[in-house]
Amino acid sequence: MANNESLVFVALDYDSQQRNFNVAKDLTRDVNSDSYGFKINLDSVADFSADAQTPYSFVKSITGLGKPVFVDMKMWNGGRTMENIAKGCADLGVDILNMYPHAGGKFVQRVKKSLEGTNTKLFGLTVLTHYTDEDTQRLYGKNVRDTVIMLGEMNYEFGVDGIVVPGTQLEVVRNFSYLKLCPGIRPSWFEDKKANAQEQIVTPKEAISQGANYLVVGSPILKSDNPSAALERILTELN
Repeated sequence: MANNESLVFVALDYDSQQRNFNVAKDLTRDVNSDSYGFKINLDSVADFSADAQTPYSFVKSITGLGKPVFVDMKMWNGGRTMENIAKGCADLGVDILNMYPHAGGKFVQRVKKSLEGTNTKLFGLTVLTHYTDEDTQRLYGKNVRDTVIMLGEMNYEFGVDGIVVPGTQLEVVRNFSYLKLCPGIRPSWFEDKKANAQEQIVTPKEAISQGANYLVVGSPILKSDNPSAALERILTELN
């Protein structure tokens, strides 16, 4: 996965591991492009259903499709716990793993060090895309913009490879040299703009023009009558 490419991660956000695998397999078969991969959500990794696969088996089934994979763990835990998760993801060929800078610089750097010699990149989170100014004022005493600046600076200081940032806030982190990954992407033709209650949304082209390297797109693809055609349309619009 080259650092200078624009890449779409399809969010595998169904409740079922099997359904997530099936849609990933179908897209891999139908959409012939190197410009997309898959995002695996935490509840697919830690699936407690009676018939669930182990985290190892499920993640391996997705990485085995030969596309880039982002495991959206949103880690904020003890250093040993996060280091073990990071090593496991690296062993499975995961491309991107993420964590909160709130864990502290020492733990961020510990996780980053555990990934040395692998192809797995560590991204730091900033503000979730369903947050509003009211949310960040309550949590951080700042509006969304200033919170992104604060967390963006922390991530930069801690030495992450990239950040997860709402597309609406890309401008405030433009001067940071790390990679930018944007969730909450909604093409202009997607009618259900309130899907998943996202507040901080932009179109794919807006995100790329503002400096995004990677996009996460879920509902516009998964809620489409033809997910493969929806993905192809998004990739075409980015060319």
